[in-house]
Amino acid sequence: MTGGPHDQEEKPDFAELSNRVYRLCLSLLGSEVEASDAGQEAMVRAWSRRGSRRAEVSWWTWCGGFAVRVCREMWRHRQRDRRVSELDVHELNPAVVREGLSQDDTTRLHVSVMQLPRRQREVTILRFFAGLSVQEAAQVLGCPPGTVKSNLHKAIQTLRRSLADRDKLDELQGI
Repeated sequence: MTGGPHDQEEKPDFAELSNRVYRLCLSLLGSEVEASDAGQEAMVRAWSRRGSRRAEVSWWTWCGGFAVRVCREMWRHRQRDRRVSELDVHELNPAVVREGLSQDDTTRLHVSVMQLPRRQREVTILRFFAGLSVQEAAQVLGCPPGTVKSNLHKAIQTLRRSLADRDKLDELQGI
């Protein structure tokens, strides 16, 4: 049985691709259990639709797009159960710990990122935690690069204000 034009292409390293998709989902969702479920679902969806993947789109970008959409669905379901501001900090499992940041600072950063509006949260995670370029993030999200840049700028401004306000509050409380 012959398939589409992708039969002649080199197939991806599924172990590496699955691991990257899982790490992206972990960054977006903050829960290992949800990330595992989301990663598996994203890979199943991506593979079942592989015939519609354009040759110029990398496997990572292709699967990453499915991962973001699955995480959005899970995020919406999570919000039905509880508000974002009530996230249990212990559920957050930072996929990336920034050098020079204490565990407390890393946790505060992740809590702040998770409280950003959806699009700002997604671009922040894709750029800074998953390490995608602006162009790759735009492909994953299905939007122009300018939209990624705009949302990233807004997210950085919001994070600066949020983290600065918390520092001031900590100082006032003597923490």
